[in-house]
Amino acid sequence: MKVEEALAIVYEFTIGDNSILRELRGGKGLNQQSYKLLIEAMKKLIEEYKDKSEVPKKLALCFVDINNYFYFNEGKYTEEEERELEDAVHEISYLAEELFG
Repeated sequence: MKVEEALAIVYEFTIGDNSILRELRGGKGLNQQSYKLLIEAMKKLIEEYKDKSEVPKKLALCFVDINNYFYFNEGKYTEEEERELEDAVHEISYLAEELFG
């Protein structure tokens, strides 16, 4: 995966029209294929930016307050689904820390 492709995937699945977060808020669950692509793209960007002092501003904006988007108490998901979502947010948060840390 090229850096440009990884950036496009992160943008699309965090702040774009096909945002994983939008789907979760809408009660559609976690799209595993999109989630796996997002994780793969984040890992590619970690490789690219780990030794650099700056990252694209738009990339940083994708992860501002991302944790808040995963937590909702509206009864849309079962306990098992909520655990799956918590695992996903922990992985994304961890990778975001690696990217920006």
